[in-house]
Amino acid sequence: MKKFVLKITLLFVIIGICDFTFGVVMNHVVGRISIGSQGRDNFICNQVKEDVLVFGSSRAAHHYNAQMLEDSLGMTCYNCGDDGNGIILSYGRLLMIKERKAPKIVIHDISAQFDLFKNDNGKYLGWLKPRYEREGIRDIFDMVDKTEKYKMLSQMYRHNSKFLQNLVVYLSSKSSDTGIKGYRPINSAYDPMKFNKNKMAITKRKYDFDPLKLEFTNKFIDLAGDAKVLFIVSPMWYGSDSTQFAPIKEICHRRGVLFLDYSNNPKYVHKEEYFKDGYHLNAKGADEFTKDLIKVLKSQIDFPSQSKQ
Repeated sequence: MKKFVLKITLLFVIIGICDFTFGVVMNHVVGRISIGSQGRDNFICNQVKEDVLVFGSSRAAHHYNAQMLEDSLGMTCYNCGDDGNGIILSYGRLLMIKERKAPKIVIHDISAQFDLFKNDNGKYLGWLKPRYEREGIRDIFDMVDKTEKYKMLSQMYRHNSKFLQNLVVYLSSKSSDTGIKGYRPINSAYDPMKFNKNKMAITKRKYDFDPLKLEFTNKFIDLAGDAKVLFIVSPMWYGSDSTQFAPIKEICHRRGVLFLDYSNNPKYVHKEEYFKDGYHLNAKGADEFTKDLIKVLKSQIDFPSQSKQ
């Protein structure tokens, strides 16, 4: 019995050492990646201190031309949007950015699936796992899932979702483009196979809204502080059922935040030349939409007559 207990104890010690060693190695690897998606995340979490910040899902990353916003507004800009993510990741990234500098304008592009509807919120913690020790980040994990604090004791768990991808990038120094000031234009041509011409805009129905996401929306507004906050639904080829955005509209109305819905704008709906697929603008569409947004921003905000810092 004593030998069995000793063997079990030794096994756990070996596992603990391996886990610790894995964490040391992967923290080194992740921290030194400067290209691709991980490099972009490192830059957002550790260096971004621009005046204008864009957050949201892939629609944010592909729809907001940060360079055009910067040149037109005379304020520095960075696009922090990321594929398949929404308000939970946005809150975490803004929290880390504010450690360095408070932004002047904060834009969040709304995608109902990632910002409003109920689903597995744990999947939005992926990019935040390596940042767990940063101030305020573990509170996000506790809000999403109380059991995460036990899982995060393992360094392997913190890095498992992107382990191979990051290791390959680190060893080969080859990865996808990080974009232009975070903005990732879709330069490929219109693909008719990506459109279902018979599909109509989402029909009105009862939506299952997620109270946790709405709580993070309010926390995001609080965190933005004195910055001008805008929640925007960027264009969709299909159009949309605008009732699905009702909770965001209510929060914006109550909090004095600007809400803009371009999803049914006739300038974009069913205009293939502006889209790659039914939900993502191509580079031409993104430039046109960014121009429209700049007009709104200039009409809503008093910009100081000073050069970019």
